[in-house]
Amino acid sequence: MDGVAYRPLSSLSGGQKRLIEIVKIMHSDAHLALIDEPTNHMDYVAKQQFIDWMKSAREAMLVITHDRDVLKEVDRIIELKDGECVSYKGNYDAYLRQNTQQTATGMNDYEHIEKRMVNLKQKILDYQRLKEKSRNPGTIQKFKRLETESREELAELEQVERPSFWIDRDSVESLDYKTAARYGKFKAKNIRIGLKDDQSRSSHVLVRVADLALGYGSEPLFEGINIDLREGESVEIRGRNGAGKTTLIRTLLNGPASQVKVFAGEMIIDSRTRIGVYEQEISEHLLGDALEAAIEKLYLDRGLAISDTKIRQLCADYLFTNADRSTPIARLSGGQKSRFQLIAMLANDPQLLILDEPTNHLDLPSIEELESALQKYSGAILYVSHDNYFREKLGGEVVQVGQK
Repeated sequence: MDGVAYRPLSSLSGGQKRLIEIVKIMHSDAHLALIDEPTNHMDYVAKQQFIDWMKSAREAMLVITHDRDVLKEVDRIIELKDGECVSYKGNYDAYLRQNTQQTATGMNDYEHIEKRMVNLKQKILDYQRLKEKSRNPGTIQKFKRLETESREELAELEQVERPSFWIDRDSVESLDYKTAARYGKFKAKNIRIGLKDDQSRSSHVLVRVADLALGYGSEPLFEGINIDLREGESVEIRGRNGAGKTTLIRTLLNGPASQVKVFAGEMIIDSRTRIGVYEQEISEHLLGDALEAAIEKLYLDRGLAISDTKIRQLCADYLFTNADRSTPIARLSGGQKSRFQLIAMLANDPQLLILDEPTNHLDLPSIEELESALQKYSGAILYVSHDNYFREKLGGEVVQVGQK
């Protein structure tokens, strides 16, 4: 945070603002710290500082987070699932093991219910036949009573909702064949990312940056940036908060803004390249629109046709409810806005994806689905992320912006 002490708060990056909020909590002498998504927008140094403090702090701490690096250092995880709080003792690795075990138990329990319902239906038919055959009033009454009891038990069991579960992909791969097949029937619905895997694409250079130096005023923010990015490759832009990562991305996309100065070097993006961008903030001109209208607008703004049927399908693929479709973008939750940004990024079947902290606000199943889709993607990826799990999945060359 050197050099920012006297700058206006509004001029700081998202990660710098978040770190200031955490520092305020550190020095508050509180007995209990309640922290919502603390590491979103933080760089790798600030995030590690937060994790180190969290591990040594005297305060009791309740943290809302989907950051697996943070979850790996907690003592207990409480998951909101099906309207209930489920507690898991231990860190993220322990959670994954316990979740897998509980899922197997839950599947067994519901399959026992299904078998019992089949058995009860057969019993009801049997009691009806026996009732019709009998001439003994006492026996008839007995079968009537047994039929009634069976119907009541069946009605009660039919009220039990079929459960759904999520197990991380690595744990699924460790399951035996039969359990994995059963899990497929119970797997919770997840987002469906419409990322085409076009193996016919070539490997020509889409982005070339040579000895680039950008900055404001008389001093460059960074210098010596070199990128050669081809289809099928990934490049990570890595740097501290305020180092200029977002400035670099915006300049690549739109050219230098009025206050940005190119001190040296050049940037070239193939003009024929279809680009999909995942940004941390949604364009202001979409915030007042209902979800359906915003999807239509972002397609039409790019000269792309879209039908009402396609809009409804996109909403379903990204887990938006019927009520969500008429909700203004500004009123969506952080996770819902992130899913909308995925729709926006993929609208034009891009050859080049530019992602700025895409895992912020997404839940764990959605993050895993995004990682899987990007690993299969045959286009080029330029990304910024401080999620170590995500970075490990995508890999690629690392381009350092500013000091490490």
